[in-house]
Amino acid sequence: MSSESLATPDAVDALDGFLGYHLRRLSLAVMTDLTEALAVLGLKPTAAAILLNLHANPEMTQSDLCKALGILRANMTPLIAALQRDGLITRAPVDGRSQALRLSPSGLRVCRQARSIMKTHEERMFGSLTPSARRRMLELLRPLWQRPL
Repeated sequence: MSSESLATPDAVDALDGFLGYHLRRLSLAVMTDLTEALAVLGLKPTAAAILLNLHANPEMTQSDLCKALGILRANMTPLIAALQRDGLITRAPVDGRSQALRLSPSGLRVCRQARSIMKTHEERMFGSLTPSARRRMLELLRPLWQRPL
């Protein structure tokens, strides 16, 4: 049997009944679009998420960010270093060894631009859903990924 026979327009998608499959396909489409949209700022989605979280939560530490975004400390360190090198964030002592991360003036400007891009992206990807349907999807999805496994 050739692979061409499996790729016919009438082929049955054997994974169609799996919610995880549809979520993965959606995630890939959403993240690809977001990555392309944020590229004009020289940001990747994770960097944009860091900036938006720092804006919403002034004085967050790197450890706080790791917890909030579900990123391992070892993976967060180079992300923070790059944002600091690019002049988007600064560090300030909080207590003892802890340092708060803050947006620099240019970081605030880039954060606002990223937020605008992300709002446009959300509308492009989910604009066909009513606001009520979007809220309901968030209510359904959030507890699924927030619960401990």
